[in-house]
Amino acid sequence: MNPFSNQIEDVFPDTVLISEERNLALEQLSKTEFPNPEQEVWRYSKIFNLDLESLTPSFNNPVDEKTVPSFLDAKESNLVSISDGWLKSSVFLESSKGYVGSLANMDTGLTHIEKYLDKPKDFFDFLNRSYNPETLVIHVPDGVTLDSPIYVKVQTVTAGQVACPRIVVNLGENSEAKIVEHHLSNNSESLTVPVLDAHIGQNSRLKHCVIQNLGEKTWQVSKQNFQLEKDSYVEMFTAAFGGNYARSEIRCELKGRGSEAYSAAAYFGNGKQTLDFRTFQKHEAPDTTSKLLFKGALDGDSRSIYSGLIKVLPEAVRTKAQQTNRNIKLSENAWAESVPNLEIETNDVVCNHASTVSGIDEEQLFYLESKGIETSVAERLIVAGFFDEVISRADDPLLVKEIDFIMTEVLENRFRTQGE
Repeated sequence: MNPFSNQIEDVFPDTVLISEERNLALEQLSKTEFPNPEQEVWRYSKIFNLDLESLTPSFNNPVDEKTVPSFLDAKESNLVSISDGWLKSSVFLESSKGYVGSLANMDTGLTHIEKYLDKPKDFFDFLNRSYNPETLVIHVPDGVTLDSPIYVKVQTVTAGQVACPRIVVNLGENSEAKIVEHHLSNNSESLTVPVLDAHIGQNSRLKHCVIQNLGEKTWQVSKQNFQLEKDSYVEMFTAAFGGNYARSEIRCELKGRGSEAYSAAAYFGNGKQTLDFRTFQKHEAPDTTSKLLFKGALDGDSRSIYSGLIKVLPEAVRTKAQQTNRNIKLSENAWAESVPNLEIETNDVVCNHASTVSGIDEEQLFYLESKGIETSVAERLIVAGFFDEVISRADDPLLVKEIDFIMTEVLENRFRTQGE
């Protein structure tokens, strides 16, 4: 199913190579079925309620006046802005430090980056590759450490559109970088399909953080793909609060011996929101490590889905892998589904998974109440404490401050409403 026009010549700032790739993606998109309820990877999802035919791709670069306020707006340097998938601003780096900018303007000497990137696999991959106006490339050469984080504001500003932002990250050998993304939108109906492809070279380190605070009518299907070479290291952090339906797919492929991947997420559902997380930890080499911790709270009629797979190939001996999902239900109508999975093809491993869905701990609540703390305040302290372990992993003062602000506002609104 492809309700969009294929006539996109001269619409986007493409090079010959980008245009060829776009046309291939368009051809595949026309042959690829939209997700259906029978597919296991879309189980429990409500994506089938999306009226895709009512939306149009972002063919026009939005005017600068269209913007959604972000905590990153105060940044005077190292801030990249993407609106409806279009690159609005970039970061200047000395040539020795790397490149941050449009794929179309990238030096031809860096075209080798493409060989590391994931190929499109499903409908939304092809949709992004077909209608992504401009790809942001963040390239860090061998032996370079970026002293300051790269901040990326990714916003959807035009009603009735499909926004397809794409970010490509390539770290050379013995390099290091930190990237913080803020995804946001206004309250009009729209779909955003952001894709991140990250390649972490040998003995390199990447810290990648995302905070998602979309408008209540926005739909999102997000893809994050990480490929790790020998002795490389990645920390991934996600905080999700917004959207009508927001799905985050995180794929981490540990290809090199000794590579390590750590993933953490905090999410809070309200109203009729659905927050959907799918993770894939694939161990392909010996002595690799991956650890995952996702924690969520659900209020009102909101829903969360967590489905994760740890896959260990036969050659990935001495793998250490862990997968944990914890959920707190704050209302009777909230609903959480947690499905961790293991697929182990060798014996010499240490792998485990755990998941829980429960209400607020009654013993903790009783203890705090016995100390004279009001019930509403005690519940708020318990929920805030529940998230501390995850939020502390964000490792960025600006990001932590914004998460604390959103979390405080959400909890205060909840308990204020209860008291009315």
